[in-house]
Amino acid sequence: MVLGAVCLFGIALPVVASKEGVNPTWKLHSYFSRGWDRSFKCDLAQEMPKVPRVVVFGGSRGLRMDPATIKRYTGLTAFNFAFHNGRPEDAWAVTDWLIDTHPDKPPAVIWCIQPTTLTDVPMAPGLIVDKRLSQAFPKALINAQMAWAMRQPKRNVLSGRRFGFDGMLWWNNYDRKRKEGITLQQSLAYYLDANMLSKAGNGKIPHDTRAMAYFTRTIRLLNANHIKPLIVIMPYHPQALSAFMSVGWDVKQRWLRSYLAKLQEHLSFKVLNCLQISTFGGSPDGFYDGAHLTAENARCLIRYCIRMAPSCFRVPRPSPSPSPSPSPSPSPSPGPSGSPVPAPAYTPVPEDASAPADFLE
Repeated sequence: MVLGAVCLFGIALPVVASKEGVNPTWKLHSYFSRGWDRSFKCDLAQEMPKVPRVVVFGGSRGLRMDPATIKRYTGLTAFNFAFHNGRPEDAWAVTDWLIDTHPDKPPAVIWCIQPTTLTDVPMAPGLIVDKRLSQAFPKALINAQMAWAMRQPKRNVLSGRRFGFDGMLWWNNYDRKRKEGITLQQSLAYYLDANMLSKAGNGKIPHDTRAMAYFTRTIRLLNANHIKPLIVIMPYHPQALSAFMSVGWDVKQRWLRSYLAKLQEHLSFKVLNCLQISTFGGSPDGFYDGAHLTAENARCLIRYCIRMAPSCFRVPRPSPSPSPSPSPSPSPSPGPSGSPVPAPAYTPVPEDASAPADFLE
């Protein structure tokens, strides 16, 4: 079944340094690909026994959001589509692919964001080289990025990381350091260095970015398919949040809340501001550093989301008689009403790669 799906999409299988090719992808010990975690998670999703009806989007701060907890409290099969340095372009491509392949089963969405989510960084190579995802973008954009993407090395997403079959991150370098005895206070001291605080307080806010365009189009595409996404402003450890606020971080937070409020005037989505852990009953001990939640804190956040936004977990019922899934069509993807939701026209953007891409994620 998986091989048929891969052939259907016309993509090459990743180079896997393992003789266990018959195993499910999540059980492999190596997975080398230019598409890195983007291709890896698409493969996992294709191997799911049921089509996910809830997906998690976001950056590295969303990687521990547990699909099993979502299913336990909603009854809906879930999948974690958060990525390292995940951006709206990722959410757009995955949403477009999922709806193209299963138009009668659009997914509910939990989207983990922070102000830097809407800044522009170079697109992940997986969005360019993996045809399941690249088909969602204008050809001019893909053509402009392809040479750069093909120069990127194939990387092993399973080097020092383990994932569940549903896309949740189980183990990475944070867990290794904790096992070696690195304490949370030591991690916080390292996280809150002078360089981090200077960036947190620089007052820069996004303006007409490509990420903002894809954020808007993704919500519009979901709305066209009768989905009301849930946008979650992610928390920081109280010590980190206090340090950020002391240098002017609130400028970015106020901008984000204002930006989302303006979008709500013409798009349907709910926002939960979970910046402070007291909002959802989180624990200050449930962090790896100033930003990254442990699985237990993430589960607490999920339960809060489901309790506070039940309307965001109502999904259209699929057709009573199953029909073969169509091959993906180039974006724009039509919604059930037939109204196309096109990708933004290609406009070159000045991409800043001078700072770490996962800044404050």
